[in-house]
Amino acid sequence: MQLKKLSLTLSACVIALSLCNSSYADESRLQRIKDNEELRVSVNNNLKILSMQDSRTGEYIGLEPTIAKMIAKEIGDKVAVTFITTTPTNRDNMLEIDYADCMIGTYTITDERKQKYDISSPYFSTNISVLVNKNDNISSIKDLVGKKVGVIQNATAPLELVKYMVSKGIIEKNSFDEKNFSAETWNNKISFIIYDTDESIINAMESEEVQGFCNDKIVLLTHQDVNKKILKEEFAPQSYGIVTPKGSDLSQFIDNLIKKWKADGTLDRITAENLR
Repeated sequence: MQLKKLSLTLSACVIALSLCNSSYADESRLQRIKDNEELRVSVNNNLKILSMQDSRTGEYIGLEPTIAKMIAKEIGDKVAVTFITTTPTNRDNMLEIDYADCMIGTYTITDERKQKYDISSPYFSTNISVLVNKNDNISSIKDLVGKKVGVIQNATAPLELVKYMVSKGIIEKNSFDEKNFSAETWNNKISFIIYDTDESIINAMESEEVQGFCNDKIVLLTHQDVNKKILKEEFAPQSYGIVTPKGSDLSQFIDNLIKKWKADGTLDRITAENLR
């Protein structure tokens, strides 16, 4: 009798939890944000211009936090932003477990990623390039032949670098299969080592484990210093969009704002302010 009673209790809990989750999934995310007076935004905390966290105050500054605060204000005067620090390797999880409402963090718009998430119209665009040590005598992409380059896990950069080298005749076209490209196994004129963080790649450059860091130029600017330089060659334009859960009513709301701010010059203005 006790076992039967326990079984019924567990079943009831499962049904209740299922109903709760169903209600949660169907509700308006915009309304939830308004009710909670909180917009949870996944951002980077270590990129100049785009998104930095002040080590003394904890405040997030830069283009992306600015956009997040503007979105919150449009949702409601009482809505505040809670910033959630993420890295390129764990940022997808923040949306998948519903820990963040949106992600504004150098997320390049691709058709593949659009299958998984809603992504807004672009709020910023940059190109890919390569950061190198000044004393390594590397002055062009061609000088990377025979070298190892550090890249971030799941980044588009290694594929774009190989495509660029193919377009310049540095790598033979018939040896490149874009559909089956893998940065982990590629070893034709250039090879890649994959890391979880920018800092790991910078450390690898300093120890000569790799001879370059391939990423978006706006990201590389954070790490350029007296000992490092960004190659002049740029390629593969990258457009960043704001990421939201698929089918969320927040998606269209944000996309409309980005289009409006692009048309009226607001995006150009706040971008210029953060580039100073």
